[in-house]
Amino acid sequence: MNKQFLLNNIIKEMKIVRRLSTKIAADQINFRPKEGMRSSLELLQYLSSAGTGMILFWYRNDNSDFRTFFGGLREQNQTVTHVNFISVMDEQIKLVTELFDNISEEDLLTKEVDQPSGEKILLGDAIIASSIKWLTAYKMQLFINIKLSSEEKLTTPDLWRLTDIETSAN
Repeated sequence: MNKQFLLNNIIKEMKIVRRLSTKIAADQINFRPKEGMRSSLELLQYLSSAGTGMILFWYRNDNSDFRTFFGGLREQNQTVTHVNFISVMDEQIKLVTELFDNISEEDLLTKEVDQPSGEKILLGDAIIASSIKWLTAYKMQLFINIKLSSEEKLTTPDLWRLTDIETSAN
């Protein structure tokens, strides 16, 4: 397993999410497809730590359990707004890069970590099952929210690659 491949994919997903956030009309930030589903703002708040949350949990310096750790992270995410989301994601890109600096190729293949369910899993598999899958899944939900709530002409390539020229944090 090549850690650079994992890191590149996480960063790419973060950049696509960051770009998609610019397509949300200010008056539609609280749009939700139906009751019980996350609003666009709630999705941005969740996505603001989806790529780093579990890695931070596995490498935390305290003995906090999953609920306690993610309760604090959830509180922190509440400060994310439509206005500050891009800068938050730029910080997440820096953070995930720093986190990966402390992970070796061997760690990905041999280090066991706990899933929220309590199941033990190898770190490389765990990063795919959390950071990459969560960013991808909730990015898709955000994409659908934008398509449902606006006249924005998003197409399938907008979901899978950077389709606009990026001006910050390439």
